[in-house]
Amino acid sequence: MKLSEHFTLEEMLHSDTAEKKKIENRINAAEVDNLVRLCQKVLEPLRDHFHQPIHINSGFRCQALNKAVGGAANSYHTKGRAVDIPMRPGWLAYIRDHLPHTELINEGTWIHVAL
Repeated sequence: MKLSEHFTLEEMLHSDTAEKKKIENRINAAEVDNLVRLCQKVLEPLRDHFHQPIHINSGFRCQALNKAVGGAANSYHTKGRAVDIPMRPGWLAYIRDHLPHTELINEGTWIHVAL
């Protein structure tokens, strides 16, 4: 299922940890709507500005998966409101200065952004 022009629900749900631990990463309609908004308001504009594809390191996480990866109990990932993407030159500053966000965290090799 396409969430926006360049992002799919499948990539937002994919998790090596979920596969390894046999966790079914289930999502509801409200969480899908949140992912659509995140893709349309943050990821697509970022991709368009830099003319580069964006790999999703971590998208939606059900509670069991979030716990398995050591995520915060109240993580925006569990609501479909956050993604982790690779750190690339200029991306963090562009998001900070030009795109809506609720959280923006420099995690070293990746960026956590929530809306």
